[in-house]
Amino acid sequence: MNRETDKWNAAYKNSLNTPPSYDDWLNKHMAILQESKDYPIIDLGCGKGNNTLYLSEREFSVIACDFSEEALSLLQKHIPAAETRCFDFSDGLPFPDHYTPIIIADLSLHYFPWRQTNGITGEIFRVLKPGGYLFCRLNSVKDTNHGAGCGELLEENFYRHNGHCKRFFNREQIEELFKAKKIRSMEEYSIDRYTHRKMLWEVIVQNLSVNG
Repeated sequence: MNRETDKWNAAYKNSLNTPPSYDDWLNKHMAILQESKDYPIIDLGCGKGNNTLYLSEREFSVIACDFSEEALSLLQKHIPAAETRCFDFSDGLPFPDHYTPIIIADLSLHYFPWRQTNGITGEIFRVLKPGGYLFCRLNSVKDTNHGAGCGELLEENFYRHNGHCKRFFNREQIEELFKAKKIRSMEEYSIDRYTHRKMLWEVIVQNLSVNG
C-alpha cells in the first residue's frame, strides 16, 4: 500500500460514515446516459459514491472504481447493490477494449504528472466504445480555495503541497489533453460541495476513434 492509498483510506475511515451526496451536474446529460442504459457505467475514482448514488437511484448499472478500500467500503454501506472494483487506475484500467459507452471521472484526474495523465486518458478511451463519452470534472486554475498556486511547482499548474500532488487545468491544457478526441462541451463554474466554494471545469469528450 502506498502513501497516497494510506492517506485516502485514513480520510474515508475518519469521515464519520457520512452518506454520499450529489449535485445535479449529470441532469443535463440524461439523454446521452439513457442511450447507454444497456451497459454498465464506470465511475472512475468514485470516492464514497456521489455519482454512483445518483446513477443507481435512476436504475443505471454502475461499476464504482477507486483505489481506496475504505472509500468502497463506505460506498457499499450506503449503496449495497453497487458493483465495486478496487485498483489504482494510474496502472491501467482492468477492462477490455470498447467495454462501455460511458466513463465518469469526477475530480479524479488531477493527481498525476502530465505524461501519466495522458496515459490514463489513453486507457479511458481504449475502454470506451467508439462513439462513447467521457464525462469529467477537473480542477480549475482559479480554484484558489483548494490549492491552486500553492506549494512547490512541479510542472505547469501541478503542485506539491503538504506532501501531496494536485493539478489544476486551464482551457488550453484541457484542449491539449483531449486534442485527438471530440470535445462536445467545456464549461467552467463553481460548486458548493465543500466548506469553501470550488472552481472546476466540466468537460464532455466523445471517443470518435474505432481504436480508442
